[in-house]
Amino acid sequence: MRWVAGLGVFVAALLLGAGAGHARTAAATVAVYPAGASFTATGAPPSGAVSSVALSMPIGGVDDATILVRGASHVTIDSPTIDSPLQLNLLFAHYVAVNGTPVPDALEPWDGSQRSAEKTNQPVWLQVTVPSSASPGVYHGSVQVVADTVTTVVPIVVTVFNVHLPALGQLSGALMTAFNFSPQAYGAEVDKLYGITADQSLPALFDFFSRYRLSPNNWGYGNPDSKSGYTSSAKWWLDKSGQMISAVGSPRRFGSMWIPISNNRWPKSSYVGGLSPFAPQTWCAYLRSVHGFWDSHGWLNGSYPYLYALDEPGATLFKTVAQQATVAHSCFPGSHVTITGVPSAANKFLWNGGSDDVDNWVVLASRYYGKYTVPEQTKKHISHATQYLKLINGARKRGKQIWTYTYAAGSHSTPGFTATEPLTDPRLFVDWASLEQITGLLYGEGTTTYGSTNPLVSIDRAAGSFVLIYPSRSGPMPSARLEEIREGIEDWEILNIVRQQHGQGAVTNLLSSLFSTTSAGAKLACTIGCPLTSSTPYSWPTYSRDATTPAKLAAMRLAALTAAS
Repeated sequence: MRWVAGLGVFVAALLLGAGAGHARTAAATVAVYPAGASFTATGAPPSGAVSSVALSMPIGGVDDATILVRGASHVTIDSPTIDSPLQLNLLFAHYVAVNGTPVPDALEPWDGSQRSAEKTNQPVWLQVTVPSSASPGVYHGSVQVVADTVTTVVPIVVTVFNVHLPALGQLSGALMTAFNFSPQAYGAEVDKLYGITADQSLPALFDFFSRYRLSPNNWGYGNPDSKSGYTSSAKWWLDKSGQMISAVGSPRRFGSMWIPISNNRWPKSSYVGGLSPFAPQTWCAYLRSVHGFWDSHGWLNGSYPYLYALDEPGATLFKTVAQQATVAHSCFPGSHVTITGVPSAANKFLWNGGSDDVDNWVVLASRYYGKYTVPEQTKKHISHATQYLKLINGARKRGKQIWTYTYAAGSHSTPGFTATEPLTDPRLFVDWASLEQITGLLYGEGTTTYGSTNPLVSIDRAAGSFVLIYPSRSGPMPSARLEEIREGIEDWEILNIVRQQHGQGAVTNLLSSLFSTTSAGAKLACTIGCPLTSSTPYSWPTYSRDATTPAKLAAMRLAALTAAS
């Protein structure tokens, strides 16, 4: 199967000069790298190149490899083939500016026809999909890469293991996710760039989100605008029931399901249903109506409905959190109240048992363990390296789920989702969640937050962390970082099977080449007072982030699939 490029002419002529004027090497070269390899526009290629693609995959998975074409004026992919029923797609890595530096982040669907290389280093992604109907076995394929006048045949070998990923929309065995995005912003950007109206561009957006194993924190035009719940209208943008049905799909696309109550970060003018997150006493009739609508469509069967109405509430809002939990648990049976924050002695009444408890504690990755300890305290056998973790585990023992999150300004030297980090960082962030048996991933930056500049030209804000999905004429377009997030989610789900079969020790062992560990778990580093020394005051394991990391991830995936099959 081949995708048709929707932006080839536009990008080549307008955005980055179609490679005009950049330096060429004496002869074009072609090299293969595992998923997650980082490339600069003109610098020396990373080490670890090979001549063929070798992928280890589960049934239901999607995996990638990257071909780096270096020093060519034009690139063509001829005769892409793969054994049935596997599917092979091509993606052309388009450079966007991030704080003035070109990064090959926007992955344009491509039919392989001749294109101008944008920079000296032109990455091309090969993406293989293993459908749920596939059988375990070894599958073969190839592509012919034409770099100017030189043709290089790249063989592809895919080993499919007898390991099944959870189906899309299935909760059991899946990593729960909650990602902020704005369908309205995506629709407006597509309209601005291509003159395609939102009613034409949005139907594919939620399906795209689901295929990346993500659940949304916003139903867009499906958010109720009435305190009575979902309403219908002949006008599509006011047809809240119809838009919600379209977003969720049939069968249901998402395992974790955002209950439509606005977060405290939302502007008052756009509160869903006109309901304030600070006034839970006004929610009950609305929640009962939403619950009834969801139940009538079968969405509550096997899903995880969660309410995320307060982000990083301070001590002054703890009582409001307890009120939210009481109302949600009573008026939306089966709901799970979610907040970002760390369990502590001050908020223990929110995790000690009872109807007013928070169900999901979403902990900033850097605050998961603890922090540095000054030498004077160390001499007294005091350590703060795991002071947060002790309370987190206390909440776990009381049946609370622990999720995690990150953001650009607060990554504190942990892996994140910015376009200026090594490309393996987003995947490592999710793999770390597996190391710590974290069951959910929340991302609040937004995946479709666009500024005044065309995102296909630059994504400078917060180093690109707000743009994980690019707008295109032919549908939503992934960033390279989004592909790595999906790789990490698949890792988590494979490692979850390993944990069930062989125990947490086996998972720790599989991840030991990527994180500093002992047989008992993470080995922590910080500026002072931790077993290892690092540049961050917050204790965290050291992690791999150099040119060897992609190969280490591929080896880990192979070992994990072998253990799980």
